[in-house]
Amino acid sequence: MKRKISFLLAFIMVLTIIPFSSFAQQDYDKQLKEAIVKSKELFNIGSEYDKFDHSVSSRDGTTVFYLNWSDSKEKLGSVDISMAVDGTVLSYGKWKPIYVEQGPKLPKISKEEGLKIAKDFIKKVAPKFTDNIKQIEVSEPLNVNLDGYNYYFVRTENEIPYYNNNIDIYIDNTTGEVRNYYANWDMDLKFADSKGIISLEKAQELYKEKIGLDLIYKTSYRDRNPKIFLAYSPLNTNLGINAKDGEVTPLNDYFPIYEKASNMGADGVVPAEELSPDEKQAVENIAGLISQEEAEKISREILELGSEYKLNYVSLYRNWRSDDSYNWQFEFMKGSDSKAYYASVSIDGKTKELVSFYKFGPEESDKKVKYDEKQSLEIAKEYIKKTNPDKLESIELGKNYEGFRPLEEQRYYYFQFTRKLDNAYVEQDGISITVDAASGKITEYRITWSNREFPSQDKVMFVDKAYDTLFNDIGMELKYINPDRYEGNIKNKKEATLVYGLKTDKPPIIDANTGTLLNYMGEPYKMPKAVSYKDIDNSYAKDKINVLAQYGIALPGEEFKPKEKIKQADFLYLLAKANSPYFEIDKSGDKLYAFLINAGIIKENEKAPERIVTKEEGIKYIIRALKYDKIADLTEIYKDLFKDTKDITPELKGYISIAYGLKIVEGYNGNLNPKAELNREDGANLIYNYLFSGM
Repeated sequence: MKRKISFLLAFIMVLTIIPFSSFAQQDYDKQLKEAIVKSKELFNIGSEYDKFDHSVSSRDGTTVFYLNWSDSKEKLGSVDISMAVDGTVLSYGKWKPIYVEQGPKLPKISKEEGLKIAKDFIKKVAPKFTDNIKQIEVSEPLNVNLDGYNYYFVRTENEIPYYNNNIDIYIDNTTGEVRNYYANWDMDLKFADSKGIISLEKAQELYKEKIGLDLIYKTSYRDRNPKIFLAYSPLNTNLGINAKDGEVTPLNDYFPIYEKASNMGADGVVPAEELSPDEKQAVENIAGLISQEEAEKISREILELGSEYKLNYVSLYRNWRSDDSYNWQFEFMKGSDSKAYYASVSIDGKTKELVSFYKFGPEESDKKVKYDEKQSLEIAKEYIKKTNPDKLESIELGKNYEGFRPLEEQRYYYFQFTRKLDNAYVEQDGISITVDAASGKITEYRITWSNREFPSQDKVMFVDKAYDTLFNDIGMELKYINPDRYEGNIKNKKEATLVYGLKTDKPPIIDANTGTLLNYMGEPYKMPKAVSYKDIDNSYAKDKINVLAQYGIALPGEEFKPKEKIKQADFLYLLAKANSPYFEIDKSGDKLYAFLINAGIIKENEKAPERIVTKEEGIKYIIRALKYDKIADLTEIYKDLFKDTKDITPELKGYISIAYGLKIVEGYNGNLNPKAELNREDGANLIYNYLFSGM
């Protein structure tokens, strides 16, 4: 359902839907018939789909028909197609009438086979795109919870990528059926030729000179705990070098290929009458705040609001960047309906300092502009000097590279100042301010300023080493951009220009002390990829271990050690990965067990990371993961299945029976040997069966 919603929203955003009747005089009836006939032929849509709906849109000279088929009995679901007037299919989706939650299934179609299906489909429905696309391969483990493969293609012209145009296609990994296809394509865009462009080496020199790397304090958050780290990184990652004239150019072509991450944790439970440490800290933090009445008085004074402004809303909230900081927020209103004036202000609940405000209301269109950009900047600085005199010398005005040229009589000017601490910028700290160039008043103001301790800059390496990492490990590439693609003037959207920009498959964050490439959490960057083991050729579970590894269900390292006994922490780590593909927590850490205990897979008194797992224990954990434990606990309803049933721990008899019925476990010569200690290959075998045989 989410894919269908995003599919529809994408086209609503890109094209303007117009009632079909308004096109009647332009022969759209004949073109509609052609689109219907071609769609039914391409996608084998028969009479069983007895309900039909449609609409048509036109933008930038491109006409698109939106066609929808469904069945009145609501058994088949629906088929959605959008087709350009020339017969090129821009989107296709086949949706089931009811979403049914299904467990993981072993794919019948390999990822390589799926890629061929995807390419053949594109050739069939949009042949004009075929010679101008390049696959973007996302290197990451497969997701065990998905029933298909996603493939991404980017448009190329003259063998140069244009990331604003791309194709996304989803192939069912059981049937090989195309379930969803979406092409974002500028149909009539022209591309500049590559004659006379500067070299990559020259572009790198100009990047260093005109954009460059800055020393930046970055902050990451995991489990509400901030981590501040020093890195070399561009302040603005959306800038490149024009390949013809060498000038700085905004890219506007963000195409995310970065790693995915998922953080999970669990909080303990304490008796209701006793406060947890976090709760005690919250009580202490909120003590000593100024009253609502005092905060409102200060707010009115700052915004110069009289009694005609009525209090409309008030809240007290914690500053998410500082555990012991709370802000009062007030919203005021004067008048009503279209003539109403609004004002909002936030005040630090302890220091009484202004955090942010904005004011707006009916604009006087005939009011003349009195101040230009330079004068407005001085007004902004004077306001900062008045409200935060100690911070004026610690901020720097950000540069505007967005290709924007101020109008002669621009009404509002927005200025963004970034905090600078010695030689490093503080990425999330600074002051933003908007000036009304007619009245000279401040209409919007916001400050973010952390009081946390910052790492020392004493061991920062020379920036030249960071450039080595930037250009060697990340690199720049030549690509097309359309700088006016998102502007209002349609006529300007016809020319794509050539620029050199940083590649986007890795984050441009370099440890300022070591030169190591980092991710957004400030940790060493690792390209997500499936694990490959070099010591499993002689394991009976070799194929199963490899399949699990393709889905990211793997133990760290290049060796699996299949004959080694499996410890509880290792077995449960694999089980956790099987339940949550993006689970990224140290396999022996407390958070692993917190997650497992919350999920009901293990109990607190069973926690023993170093203990070897027996067969019946492994089965117990798996049945709990399946949420069948309540049924399994009804031990008296199960019959004896094995010759050595007497050796099974009595309360686990139901667990064994269910696992046997689901083909998760099998006996040998009529015996189960429930107390046998599992090898690592045995553990992988059980978890493979749990995923692909026991659902």
